[in-house]
Amino acid sequence: MADIGWISLANAKDYFETRFNNENWNVLENEYKEAILTTAYDRIRYCNEFSIPISPTVAQKAKLADAQCEMAQYMTIHLADEDRRKGLQAQGVVGAGIVKENYVGHLASDDKMGLLKLPIPPIVYHILDEFKKYKSPLYMLDIDRDEDKSVDEDAVDV
Repeated sequence: MADIGWISLANAKDYFETRFNNENWNVLENEYKEAILTTAYDRIRYCNEFSIPISPTVAQKAKLADAQCEMAQYMTIHLADEDRRKGLQAQGVVGAGIVKENYVGHLASDDKMGLLKLPIPPIVYHILDEFKKYKSPLYMLDIDRDEDKSVDEDAVDV
């Protein structure tokens, strides 16, 4: 059986057999399982917070497969509600009084609440920790100083 992203349907079934709270997955027909695995794969693959290698190692592929299954589990439960909420936000709704939600910053230039960001569940972030891109790398460089020391020299008194 061919892989759907980083995992085959048979291996996904094995994953969910040992996963607690797998009832939502178990009631799906195979074509829906394939569709949700594809959708989960795409959500991770297109997320700009991760740097996924084109040819992952065996260990990396195992982590990616677990993350894909957990993303599929999340989407099986929450995707319909997420689509409704994101649909309202896309229409420019700035608040929902009944549920007391405020969608401040719904424009791309003012996305303070991350409304344009697609949700990734915490377990997926933890599984994919080694693939995270870091936003603010630290750089060191020599600056003009009175001393003749470089940034490579230890400044601790010996």
